Amino acid sequence: MIDAVLSRAADGGRMTPDEAVALYRDASLADLGTAADAVVRRRVGERISYNVNAHLNPTNICVVGCGFCAFAVWTEKDERAYAYSVDQLVDRATQLSELGITELHIVGGMTKEYDLPYYEELFRELKAALPHVSLTALTAVEVDFIAKVSGVTHREAIERLIAAGHDTMPGGGAEVFSSRVRKIIADRKAPAEVWLDVHREAHRQGLRTNATLLFGHFETPEEQVDHLLRLRGLQDETGGFQAFIPLPFLPGNTDFPYLPGPTREEKLRTIAVARLVLDNVDHIKGHWVMLGEEITSEALSYGLDDLSGTLSEERIAHATTVETPLGLSVSRMETLIRAGGREPAERDTLYGGVSRDGVAA
Repeated sequence: MIDAVLSRAADGGRMTPDEAVALYRDASLADLGTAADAVVRRRVGERISYNVNAHLNPTNICVVGCGFCAFAVWTEKDERAYAYSVDQLVDRATQLSELGITELHIVGGMTKEYDLPYYEELFRELKAALPHVSLTALTAVEVDFIAKVSGVTHREAIERLIAAGHDTMPGGGAEVFSSRVRKIIADRKAPAEVWLDVHREAHRQGLRTNATLLFGHFETPEEQVDHLLRLRGLQDETGGFQAFIPLPFLPGNTDFPYLPGPTREEKLRTIAVARLVLDNVDHIKGHWVMLGEEITSEALSYGLDDLSGTLSEERIAHATTVETPLGLSVSRMETLIRAGGREPAERDTLYGGVSRDGVAA
């Protein structure tokens, strides 16, 4: 049975829930990698895409308080707390633009001071200062929170954010859709249904988005597969997801430091299964900060076809004990891709090609 399912999935066939769980539990890692790699090569050939981007985190003060998060603090009285004004963020973005970025990734804590008018002003000012830079901003749980504190619907919040310059939505906040697991790791966070509804509305308004899975903590293979299938179902409905990003749990400085985090095999197995299950999602993106550079290169043969960018000033994963750099140069990014046996190709936020100095990157 396993060989038949792998063969069908490698050719682009759709798997049932039971088949997906069987692959995760019983297929050899090598066979999973071979099948997932066949999908990638059929879709994109030898090219692995990446973009040149930077992070902006308006604040790390957050009233949600997820147990898995090492980034946020509860109150401004915490010595680690920060909260930036629009002007401060625009100044910093202007400095970061000197790195040649094509995208700003904007996520942060949730607190009532950072409401819809704040983000409208921020997006307008960023677009005025850097019209060539795309804004990949605000997870679905942030959009839900902003809408609530501002007294508007998801629909109105997204309409106003798009009007202000919002280009795409990242996939964070999904964690694991299992209500059992969410009660353990993020009991105050918006439930899975809200995350899915916000992305559904964003897609309805033409906003392309990403999706994620936080894995390697308390979830079971069945719960991982259920998560993937719910994403696949929404993609069947809307077609709005650009990429899926598997995020390995990093236990350092969280409420769960006793957990080991996922092994190399668990990382590669999860990536490969995701590539085979999500037959309607174009890209599986590797977040090298959390995977580690060595496994990221290896995972280019297990289903990854895209990397999360140079990520200058990434702070959220680095609030744990992760040892990856705070950002990668373009040359180091391309070396990482070539170490995995593939050819690098710079892209923009919507997966178009990028040329620099008249030469395609």
